Amino acid sequence: MLKKIIILFFLTGCAAFAQQSETLEEYRNYLQAVLKTAPNEQVVSEFYRRSFAFWRANKIDYNNEPDKFSSTMALYHQGRDKFPRDRSIKLDRFEDTIDMFRRFDRRDRLPDNPILFVGSSSIVFWETAVSFPEYPVINRGFGGASLPEIMYYYDDVIKKHNPSMMVVYCDIDVENGKSPDFAVDAFKTLIEKVEQDFSDIPVLLLSMKPTLVDDILGRDVRKNKMITNQKLSEYADSKNNIYYIDITTPMMANGKLKDDIFIADGMHLNAKGYTLWDPVIRKMINNIRE
Repeated sequence: MLKKIIILFFLTGCAAFAQQSETLEEYRNYLQAVLKTAPNEQVVSEFYRRSFAFWRANKIDYNNEPDKFSSTMALYHQGRDKFPRDRSIKLDRFEDTIDMFRRFDRRDRLPDNPILFVGSSSIVFWETAVSFPEYPVINRGFGGASLPEIMYYYDDVIKKHNPSMMVVYCDIDVENGKSPDFAVDAFKTLIEKVEQDFSDIPVLLLSMKPTLVDDILGRDVRKNKMITNQKLSEYADSKNNIYYIDITTPMMANGKLKDDIFIADGMHLNAKGYTLWDPVIRKMINNIRE
C-alpha cells in the first residue's frame, strides 16, 4: 500500500507544510537528526510525512538538478532503510473495482475481438476510447495493479473479453521494490497464459515509464525499470507475437525527463503525456493489422 500512501501525500500535501515547504538545508538537517533517533510509530510517521512533503515540493527541481539534491537523497534513503514499511499486498484489494467491471459487463454490449488495454494506473488514467476511436477498444486497467493481481483477476479482465490484441503496461512490481527478474518472470507468466487461451494474438508490452518520483519510491527504482525494459525487449525479440514498445524515449528531452507531462503527483501522466504515447501505439497497431 506504500504507493497509495505516496500518492495521497503528493496529491494533498501535508498540513504542517501547506504554507511553505522546508528548505533543502532544513530538510537535510532534519534527516541527519532523525537518523540518530530510535524508531517508533511516531518517528516513522513523521519521517515519511515530512519526506513526502519535501520531495513533492521539489520534484521538478530534483529532476532538473539532481546533483544539487544528491547528498540529501542519500540521507533520505538511509532513513527508508532504517524505517522500512510493509510493501506486501493483498491480491483481492481491488475487488470493488473488479466487481464494478463485472456489473458493467452484464449491462453493456462490448465490442467483439477487441484491442484490450490491461495493466496498472497508467492504463486506468488513459482515455483509450478517445485516443483510439478507430479501434474496438476495451480498457481494463485497475487501481495500481501488480502483475500478480492481474493474473489473480485474469478471467475477469482478460479471458472473458476474447481479445484480438492486447496492450499491457505494469510498473508496480518494480516500484514496490521487486527485482527486474521478478517483473520479467511475471510478464512471461501472463503472456504464457494469454498464448494458451488465445493462441498467438499480438501482445504489445509497453516499456516502464520514468517518473519524477522514481527515486522517492526507492533507491533503485529508475535503474531497475531500465533493466526490466531491456529484458522485456530481449524477450519480445525472441517471440513472433510479442512487441516491445518504447514509450520512454518520447518522454525525454535533452537527456532529461519532461516535467510538464505529469499530473501533480509527478507519477501519472496528464493529457499532454498521453499524446506522446498515442502515436507510438497507433503506429504499431496499424503495422500489425496491415
